[in-house]
Amino acid sequence: MPAKKGLGKGLDALLPSAGIPENSGDSVVELKINDISPNGDQPRKNFDETALEELSASIKENGVIQPIIVQKKKDGYTIVAGERRWRAARMAGLKVIPAIVRELTDRQTLEQALIENLQREDLNPIETAYAMQHLMKEYKMTQEALAKKIGVPRATVANTIRLTNIDESLQDFIRSGDLSAGHAKALLSLKDKDEQRHAADVIMAKDMSVRQAEEYIKKLSEGPQKKPQKQPKPQDEQVRLSTKEVETKLKKHLGSKVKIKTADEQTGKGKIIIDYKNYEDLDRLIEILGE
Repeated sequence: MPAKKGLGKGLDALLPSAGIPENSGDSVVELKINDISPNGDQPRKNFDETALEELSASIKENGVIQPIIVQKKKDGYTIVAGERRWRAARMAGLKVIPAIVRELTDRQTLEQALIENLQREDLNPIETAYAMQHLMKEYKMTQEALAKKIGVPRATVANTIRLTNIDESLQDFIRSGDLSAGHAKALLSLKDKDEQRHAADVIMAKDMSVRQAEEYIKKLSEGPQKKPQKQPKPQDEQVRLSTKEVETKLKKHLGSKVKIKTADEQTGKGKIIIDYKNYEDLDRLIEILGE
């Protein structure tokens, strides 16, 4: 089964290895699959069809090993955790599925769905970001409170939620794994959306690592590198002053703007550029120079 994208290395160490915490009153029952519906607020939005088919084949052979968790509703049950298993079971043609029924508030339902998906690394970074953002807005949770609830550092919550600010045209690349959360974080340092898109194209085209992308974006942010100017030598400064004096004298004499460009400071080779406004002004200059 293909590896899934999660929040990054180290998440397993921050979260318990088990799934949703067990309650002392939990008991497994068999429910009709058609009586169960997905949760509209489920953080996970994308399901890999190939992975579902593989899980479906496994369920046909071995059954559903771990029960799903549901919440009782008036017209049936809503999935709290295990939508992927439920989808695969339906694909396998099962009529019933093992489940644990819990009485939960809508907030607890969303929290537990997020926790289970994080522990299984079932969410891509964008799904995780929007799920965290929804929890915080809907239930007025602080980053600190959310971090404590799902068992990750507050900085992880802050950095993950920032992903919702990245240009929408790039979010599909993050969902598909073409850009990682680390790449996205680096791109967010570019405020201009066009710059984000251009940088993302280069990063994907060159298959940059996160470290390489950070270095590349740092150079972009710094702008074109300016070469350090050499300090003029005393004689060079004297030449410049002399040139300026000549420009001023010619300007007064000719009545036009004059620019002297020195090509070789050693020999003094260069050229004089005289501006004129029109043909009449050119005739005037010719008369003066012909005197």
